[in-house]
Amino acid sequence: MENRTGSHTAISFVLPKTEPSFGHRHATLFAQLAQPGFDVSELTVEPGVQSMEQALFVLANEMRESDVIVLVDEQQPSYDFVELSARCLSSFPAAKIVLVAEQPANASPAVFEKAKALHFVVRGADAPQVALLRKGMPESAASRMLTNRDLVSSQSKLEEIVASYTKKDVGGEFSDVRLNTPVAPKALQPEETVAAVLARPRTPGRVLLVIPSQFNVYGVNIKPAYPALGVLWIAAMLEQAGHACEIIDVDADEADLETIMTRLDGGRIDVLGLTAVTPTYPNALQIAQAAKARFPEITTVLGGIHATVDPIPCAKEEAFDFVVVGEAEITAVELIDAIMARATDFSGIKGLAYRDGTGKIVSSGARALVPDLDDYPYPAVHMLKDLRQYAPAHATVLPAAPIMVSRGCPGACTYCQTKNIFGRRTRFRSPANVIGEIRSLVNEYGVREIHFLDDVITANRKFVREFCDLLKQEPYTLHLEVANGLRADMVNEEILSALKEVGLRNVGFGIESGNDRVLKLIKKGITKDQVRKAIRIAKDIGLETWGFFIFGLPGDTEESIRDTVDFAIELDPKYAKFVFLKPFPGSEVYYQLDERGLIDNRDYSEYGPYMPPVHHLEGVSQERMMALQQQALRRFYLRPRKVLEHLVDIRSFGRLLSFVRGGFFVFSQLWNGRRRVPASTWVADGLLPTDT
Repeated sequence: MENRTGSHTAISFVLPKTEPSFGHRHATLFAQLAQPGFDVSELTVEPGVQSMEQALFVLANEMRESDVIVLVDEQQPSYDFVELSARCLSSFPAAKIVLVAEQPANASPAVFEKAKALHFVVRGADAPQVALLRKGMPESAASRMLTNRDLVSSQSKLEEIVASYTKKDVGGEFSDVRLNTPVAPKALQPEETVAAVLARPRTPGRVLLVIPSQFNVYGVNIKPAYPALGVLWIAAMLEQAGHACEIIDVDADEADLETIMTRLDGGRIDVLGLTAVTPTYPNALQIAQAAKARFPEITTVLGGIHATVDPIPCAKEEAFDFVVVGEAEITAVELIDAIMARATDFSGIKGLAYRDGTGKIVSSGARALVPDLDDYPYPAVHMLKDLRQYAPAHATVLPAAPIMVSRGCPGACTYCQTKNIFGRRTRFRSPANVIGEIRSLVNEYGVREIHFLDDVITANRKFVREFCDLLKQEPYTLHLEVANGLRADMVNEEILSALKEVGLRNVGFGIESGNDRVLKLIKKGITKDQVRKAIRIAKDIGLETWGFFIFGLPGDTEESIRDTVDFAIELDPKYAKFVFLKPFPGSEVYYQLDERGLIDNRDYSEYGPYMPPVHHLEGVSQERMMALQQQALRRFYLRPRKVLEHLVDIRSFGRLLSFVRGGFFVFSQLWNGRRRVPASTWVADGLLPTDT
């Protein structure tokens, strides 16, 4: 997103399609905004052309960052100013949300009761007052505006590190949960920038970063798909700051607990850093416990997704000295600096949860997100022992390397944690910066296949166009994959064709459900018709298609799950993945299911996406979900035409490898019953103290 500094005021209008247009009705306002000092953009919500969800995606990713967002007081299925104002405040917490009330009933303080996310309301006749919200003008200048004093006075970035939430009943279905999310300011204070932090004087330390086994993610012993990019970014930052750093990836390096203990014993390591997603958290905890048992003086730090969404229980574990919450690159550098300086007060380092001197769990407050991702160095791939030890299931050319060009997602999906970690506004790296990283991967590591791990790479169409133009100028060819899939409402023929031209071979879509009621409950923000259109476009231009579906979503019934399977068969992607919902701590579905007593299993080692369900629904047991999954796989994959399609496609050794890897999960699930992760043998081996 473009971010113009200085005295310019960015004003964005999100308006319904009307005749005459809003601009025609309020020509005086637009004449004032045509003066120097304003950047004006206008997005039109029109049924069948651009939904509210799509308009917000464009606003978040392709427009200048808004100082003021203007809405009009219409309420209908396609445009609802109450819903829009709430979404705008959540996605753009630094912006002022203004309603132009053309209906007299809405030009009163009572409107703030139903639309609590509005900062200001102005009568239609006084619409030119919006121009008085320009930078440098006191808010009192807009004297004929109604002001939501509570909201205006409290508008600031989130300062609490623990995610708080509110909920409201939504008519007998599941509660609507609203979570606080982190914020990226328009600019950091000069002393807080990446460059300034790296330039500080410091005593160098020695850091060992460990990526625990991902066995609990997959439920089987296979090569890991990708290295942990977050760990590689942290390692790069620590290295540039002057700290010695190395990485052990337990799976890729075929390491065990004794390997880690030996390295700690012989390397004079100052800090042991561990990362964890929820399924790997038990493994990270066991490593920390073993390290503390053998080396009590070592400082242990936990970071990653699980630490961010569930920090307090993690900080209560004596095996962890510090828990890093949120984006960890700067926090990690400042924390290692403080540890090496023998500091006793860590309250000034934002993004931490830890036990203070009295044993009380304290939080240092949330760290503001870095607005420009180009400020970070490239991930430290050189610290991996061998990139070829990673094998994505559907890769055809190894080594394949993962890359992230953005962070954040404007989506509101209730099962996802991205917004809790990276925020609702998506930050993109520059195309040139991304090309530089790819060039390094190709030239230094022989990479010929790139997998994008982003949530919404196509949300910023401007980025995609420029990236593809630059990649076409490079003297090599690549296979491209979008590992996490795309949103069906964020693609069109132009964007998919541009990506295909530079090497995209297949595309997956996060479809989740084939039932309209369930899609609404999980706040997916897409329609089945949008999915049909996206799949059709992808097939028509020659892309291999994947569909990702989730069983056990809030509101699911046997009937809705069958709707999902029927929809998958109707769409007929080449591959369909049917996985069980996992209610990860910190996600909205966690609170929704927890308040109804539907979560049966709190053993996080069984929260992998390919593992059996850990919850039930009213009317659908765990056992029934598993039976429905096996039925779905058989119905989808054992159709004669589907079997023939896959056999015919094996035209090369690379495609054979891809078929074997990709089919492993599918066909291992066709007849398997409940699979459990074997209990750890580390206690029996004497590597953990017996009281753990």
